[in-house]
Amino acid sequence: MAHYDCIVIGGGQFGLHTARRLQQAGLDYLLLERDGIGDVWRNRLAGMQLFTSRQFCALPELPFPGDPEGFPTTLEMADYLTRYAKHFDLRIRERTGVARLERLPAGSFRLVLTDGTSLHASTVVNATGANQVPQVPAFSAQLAADVQQLDSNLGSTDVVPDGNTVAVVGDGASGRQIADRLAGRCSVLLATGARRGLPPNRVLGRDIFWWLDRLRILYADKHSPVARILKKRNPVPCGDYSNRRLQARGVEVLGRALECSGHRIRFDAAGWRNVDTVIWATGYRDRTDWLKLPHCIDGDSFVEDYGKTPEPGLFVVGRKWLSCRASELVMGVEADVERVMVPLRTFLSAKEEAL
Repeated sequence: MAHYDCIVIGGGQFGLHTARRLQQAGLDYLLLERDGIGDVWRNRLAGMQLFTSRQFCALPELPFPGDPEGFPTTLEMADYLTRYAKHFDLRIRERTGVARLERLPAGSFRLVLTDGTSLHASTVVNATGANQVPQVPAFSAQLAADVQQLDSNLGSTDVVPDGNTVAVVGDGASGRQIADRLAGRCSVLLATGARRGLPPNRVLGRDIFWWLDRLRILYADKHSPVARILKKRNPVPCGDYSNRRLQARGVEVLGRALECSGHRIRFDAAGWRNVDTVIWATGYRDRTDWLKLPHCIDGDSFVEDYGKTPEPGLFVVGRKWLSCRASELVMGVEADVERVMVPLRTFLSAKEEAL
């Protein structure tokens, strides 16, 4: 049975760079990707743009092609990750899911794959990210069966018929871009949540992240006063899709969606409204049913502290606020991966010395 120094689960930007660092360290590793490299980005809404410009979308050692000041589409990001994997000839097994991860009495991890085969590893890095399963409110079940229900990974807005009344529930970057796409051919209701800042994508002609990078705001420790302010305000750089601009496009910006009944949704600022389609852009939750280490799970999330879990040898990367605001963004890949590489290599060294 194959045994590796480290198995990385998840082939997004964090998983790929983790694999690259393991490769550079001369460790015996394998990266497992449930779908294909880049598919997480490739399957998002066609034409959707990232809110960071290309200059901040590159992983170490491989520039991101195109105008560095422009904002790439999700398809560009998908193609870039595919190119990154090929460029460094990373050891990857695609179309391979993990059905079970457990710790054996002998000390190694056993990963049971969805095809029934097993692998062993001394260490594991989970890089699947927290955006695994659409997080849809329980009251969505009260909608009539003929109301079309979709999530933000709908692929294309063409699946929504012309003339429909569409409620887009969730006003983050995805929800606002979806509402903008549908405006003009559908009656669009945008359900917002808590008040949040919507700064512009550019300030004084530069990507707002250029300023945040120079000021080091994005890298302030998650327990710092700066981080507490950012968490409270939860800004999303969606100035191009601000309430005012969406309203000018004909989108009705309403309050929070509170409940559903039949063909109607009740909003806290607008009462009951009839709908034909509902798009739930309310975020995602983690999927942890495959992790058979209950002390490493809290609800639907991994228990971790700066990427270290309570289980020695098991690490996590690619999480919101793992260390700072840049965590989960491509801008945070290098620092957060290095943060777990140090204890990972220490763990392997100690295990080797004990043998």
